[in-house]
Amino acid sequence: MEYIEKLKNFTCNLEKCDIVTRHSTNLENQADTLANALLDVEGSFKEMNEKIPKLYLEDLTKDEVEDLILDIGEELRHILYHINDTRFFDYIKKTGI
Repeated sequence: MEYIEKLKNFTCNLEKCDIVTRHSTNLENQADTLANALLDVEGSFKEMNEKIPKLYLEDLTKDEVEDLILDIGEELRHILYHINDTRFFDYIKKTGI
Protein backbone atom coordinates (compact mmCIF):
# COMPACT_ATOMS: atom_id res chain seq x y z
CA MET A 1 0.00 0.00 0.00
CA GLU A 2 1.41 3.38 -0.98
CA TYR A 3 1.91 6.23 1.48
CA ILE A 4 -0.99 8.35 0.15
CA GLU A 5 -3.41 5.44 0.41
CA LYS A 6 -2.18 4.62 3.92
CA LEU A 7 -2.56 8.25 4.95
CA LYS A 8 -6.07 8.45 3.50
CA ASN A 9 -7.22 5.26 5.25
CA PHE A 10 -5.50 6.20 8.50
CA THR A 11 -7.05 9.69 8.50
CA CYS A 12 -10.49 8.29 7.69
CA ASN A 13 -10.28 5.91 10.64
CA LEU A 14 -9.00 8.58 13.03
CA GLU A 15 -11.83 10.92 12.01
CA LYS A 16 -14.20 8.38 13.58
CA CYS A 17 -12.66 9.00 17.01
CA ASP A 18 -13.98 11.86 19.11
CA ILE A 19 -10.87 11.70 21.29
CA VAL A 20 -8.89 12.72 18.19
CA THR A 21 -11.26 15.10 16.42
CA ARG A 22 -12.01 17.19 19.50
CA HIS A 23 -8.45 18.51 19.18
CA SER A 24 -9.07 19.82 15.65
CA THR A 25 -9.28 23.51 14.89
CA ASN A 26 -10.45 25.50 11.88
CA LEU A 27 -6.84 25.55 10.70
CA GLU A 28 -5.84 21.97 11.50
CA ASN A 29 -7.55 18.62 11.12
CA GLN A 30 -6.06 16.66 14.00
CA ALA A 31 -6.94 13.31 12.39
CA ASP A 32 -4.78 14.24 9.40
CA THR A 33 -1.97 15.57 11.61
CA LEU A 34 -2.00 12.47 13.81
CA ALA A 35 -2.15 10.10 10.83
CA ASN A 36 0.86 11.80 9.24
CA ALA A 37 2.72 11.77 12.56
CA LEU A 38 2.11 8.09 13.23
CA LEU A 39 3.07 7.05 9.71
CA ASP A 40 6.34 8.97 10.07
CA VAL A 41 6.94 7.47 13.52
CA GLU A 42 6.40 4.02 12.03
CA GLY A 43 9.29 4.75 9.67
CA SER A 44 11.47 5.86 12.59
CA PHE A 45 10.70 2.64 14.44
CA LYS A 46 11.72 0.62 11.39
CA GLU A 47 15.02 2.51 11.24
CA MET A 48 15.65 1.96 14.94
CA ASN A 49 14.78 -1.74 14.62
CA GLU A 50 17.56 -2.00 12.03
CA LYS A 51 20.14 0.07 13.90
CA ILE A 52 19.78 -0.99 17.54
CA PRO A 53 20.58 -4.69 16.92
CA LYS A 54 23.80 -3.66 15.19
CA LEU A 55 25.05 -2.44 18.58
CA TYR A 56 25.22 -6.11 19.66
CA LEU A 57 27.92 -6.84 17.09
CA GLU A 58 31.36 -7.48 18.56
CA ASP A 59 33.56 -6.04 15.84
CA LEU A 60 32.25 -2.47 15.62
CA THR A 61 34.72 0.36 15.42
CA LYS A 62 34.41 3.47 17.57
CA ASP A 63 33.21 5.42 14.53
CA GLU A 64 30.57 2.81 13.69
CA VAL A 65 29.22 2.91 17.25
CA GLU A 66 29.13 6.71 17.20
CA ASP A 67 27.35 6.73 13.84
CA LEU A 68 24.75 4.25 15.06
CA ILE A 69 23.94 6.10 18.27
CA LEU A 70 23.76 9.42 16.44
CA ASP A 71 21.40 7.88 13.88
CA ILE A 72 19.26 6.45 16.68
CA GLY A 73 19.23 9.87 18.35
CA GLU A 74 17.97 11.45 15.13
CA GLU A 75 15.12 8.95 14.96
CA LEU A 76 14.24 9.70 18.60
CA ARG A 77 14.32 13.43 17.81
CA HIS A 78 11.98 12.80 14.89
CA ILE A 79 9.56 10.89 17.14
CA LEU A 80 9.69 13.66 19.74
CA TYR A 81 8.95 16.23 17.04
CA HIS A 82 5.76 14.37 16.12
CA ILE A 83 4.72 14.00 19.77
CA ASN A 84 5.10 17.76 20.19
CA ASP A 85 3.43 18.53 16.85
CA THR A 86 0.10 16.89 17.64
CA ARG A 87 -2.48 18.23 20.05
CA PHE A 88 -3.68 14.70 20.71
CA PHE A 89 -0.41 13.81 22.49
CA ASP A 90 -0.51 16.84 24.81
CA TYR A 91 -1.33 14.49 27.68
CA ILE A 92 2.10 12.88 27.30
CA LYS A 93 3.83 16.23 27.75
CA LYS A 94 1.82 16.94 30.91
CA THR A 95 2.97 13.83 32.78
CA GLY A 96 6.31 15.34 33.75
CA ILE A 97 8.16 12.15 32.91
